Amino acid sequence: MLEDSTRKAPRSKSLYRLVCLLSVCLLPIPAAAQNYGNRVEVCNKGDIELSYIYFATNSSLFGGEQAKISGWYTIEPRDCKNINHTGFDTIAVGFLQVNDKGVRGNPVYILEDVTAAGDTKWAPSVICAPTNGSLSYKSGLGVVRDRYTPPCDEGFAPYRMSFGVIPNDVFPTFNLKPKGSDALNVWPSAGAGQAAVARSESKPEMSGLEVAARIAIGAAKGLEDGKVRKLSASCEDSALVFVFSFSQEGPAKACECFSRQIVRGEPSAVVSRLITEVEAGGDFDAATEDLPRQNVERYLESCISAPK
Repeated sequence: MLEDSTRKAPRSKSLYRLVCLLSVCLLPIPAAAQNYGNRVEVCNKGDIELSYIYFATNSSLFGGEQAKISGWYTIEPRDCKNINHTGFDTIAVGFLQVNDKGVRGNPVYILEDVTAAGDTKWAPSVICAPTNGSLSYKSGLGVVRDRYTPPCDEGFAPYRMSFGVIPNDVFPTFNLKPKGSDALNVWPSAGAGQAAVARSESKPEMSGLEVAARIAIGAAKGLEDGKVRKLSASCEDSALVFVFSFSQEGPAKACECFSRQIVRGEPSAVVSRLITEVEAGGDFDAATEDLPRQNVERYLESCISAPK
């Protein structure tokens, strides 16, 4: 649709030294910070309610790149709303609306003088939005992008963003015209689920032995994945996130990889101790302090790479 516009400190000393060493290797030259202390107005010039989710980012020399994804918010007809989130220097936004036929759709509004969705890492073209309920999550940019870009978890669906803005003292206002008569495609689309059903129905039957083998493999994989998830969640709150923020993989994937390396490379008793400590609220950096240094270095090297 074409619219108009009016313009926590680590306790582990050895791990800390590794973090510092890797930071020197991976730290890119920081971009100049933008001025984010102003408004970005979106006005609803149509006749139906407009809902939106925003994806905001900022960056600093010592804090790295941060992001927040949040929604849903609404703009009533003949009303305007400031969508610029305080403390962030970019804002990307995507919209949802329901037409007179009751079709809920995710239209893309194309404007002038904005950043096109997908052109930059701070303005994603597609995010994962909740199909029911609201969303609010803030973390490192890599963590947020890993968690809320496709493939989407259960309860979320691919959601197209419209545009991004760097306010930078311009105070822009964007006029959108959602109409009850707009033709919309249903969001979320059921096509992917139907395709999955069709594929599963075409599979040949397996023998009892094959079924038993797959069950055993699945159980072992499920047990490993459960341990990885517990360690990875704690890793994402550790000093390693600072290093992983500058890696090609991003913090969430790097933490998952690092945790999986530990689960696969360390004795089960050691892994159980680590999980017990972090589940009790212990610090991930302190919990991994006793791991052999050469192992930790090997795990880190296998899980991160310099940004392209």
